[in-house]
Amino acid sequence: MRVGHARFCLSPRDTTFYLIGYRSEKRKNPAEGIHDDIYCNSLLLEIGQEQLFIFSADFLEWEDEMAEEIKSMLSDKFGINRDLVLVCATHNHSSVMSYHKHWHTGVFDSEYYEFVMDTVVKSYEECLGSLTETTVRAGSQIITGYYSNRNHPGQLADNEVSVVQFINKDGVPICGLVNWAVHATILGPNNNKLTGDLPGQVCQKLGKYWGYYPAFIVGAAADCSNRNDRQGDDFAELERVSTGLAEAIASIPLTNELKFGDIHYETLCHTIHHDMREVHEDALKFIQKVEEDKLDPNSTVAKMPLSALINKCKSILEVPDYHLDIKFSVIHLGDVQIVTFPGELGSRFGIELKQGIPEFGMIAGYSNGFHHYFLPREEYGLSFETIGNPVPKGEPEKIVEKMMQSSMLLSNRYGIH
Repeated sequence: MRVGHARFCLSPRDTTFYLIGYRSEKRKNPAEGIHDDIYCNSLLLEIGQEQLFIFSADFLEWEDEMAEEIKSMLSDKFGINRDLVLVCATHNHSSVMSYHKHWHTGVFDSEYYEFVMDTVVKSYEECLGSLTETTVRAGSQIITGYYSNRNHPGQLADNEVSVVQFINKDGVPICGLVNWAVHATILGPNNNKLTGDLPGQVCQKLGKYWGYYPAFIVGAAADCSNRNDRQGDDFAELERVSTGLAEAIASIPLTNELKFGDIHYETLCHTIHHDMREVHEDALKFIQKVEEDKLDPNSTVAKMPLSALINKCKSILEVPDYHLDIKFSVIHLGDVQIVTFPGELGSRFGIELKQGIPEFGMIAGYSNGFHHYFLPREEYGLSFETIGNPVPKGEPEKIVEKMMQSSMLLSNRYGIH
């Protein structure tokens, strides 16, 4: 197997820009500058006649339209299979807004959009030019103390961090992947300086440990953040957490020697179409509870800004029906499987998927688009993510079941046993 890698800066230069992420009043004003640059890190895996390209950027999310344009552009220009292009975001809530066409307060910048598209091409070309024969080592470890289940204080989310490292013929690590499941929300909504936040800062620090900057792939992080572990929401806290996490990740033993076989994949689709009556009923019940002061004072929801939740419920009442055709995939690479999803899966699903995948499993959420939160049925009504969520109860379970079935079929047919 040959692997190539690339890294480019994505910070806007010499122009006014806005931050994306929190829906705070401060973010309606132009950004106050750049605290640290944001980047994209890319990998190109070439196995036989097939290639898998992974482009990971310090962005909040990718709109479907842009992700599809990138996939078609690379396919037309270089011949790579569209289904084997992963356009990933680190879900950075202190990133740039300029590339996003439909952010609610956005000022779309067509020049920056084209800059990003050009950078994708340059990244692929640099990966292509640096293709090197490699072997692979990997390891995983549960890391605690910095983030956890944000809706259930005292409980872990998917705290497992996986590292995949590619090593050249001289035994030198040249590139790699870090797969974790946590929101990049160390900094709060009052920050208005561009930064890579948690993944960006951890990546920078891992570069000093490993001699290369890994691509970060965020997994099932819908209900995982530092909310219950934080000691602040400023750059001092970012330094503390990123330093601790980088040290912990760099210490993960990479004892698994992985063999990459031919690339096989299934691209799956799930359709959601309903009239929203149940969602509207739940939203009305929540508004009534708030108005009658009947919320459990110890619940996670009761500790959130209730006005924002009520506004969210009122807005969903104006949506008469909901239709979504969502695409995701399972990619089989010999000893490795990658499950991709264009949204935020609950951590329970991430754990179940990785436990059920016969091979070394990685979850790539926030990939090739973005659609809402997808949490387990029992979580509905307990958190900001599920109150007023147009995705009905039980649909996420159906999606995960499709993923598991595809994973087992690919493993049984192509697994290295």
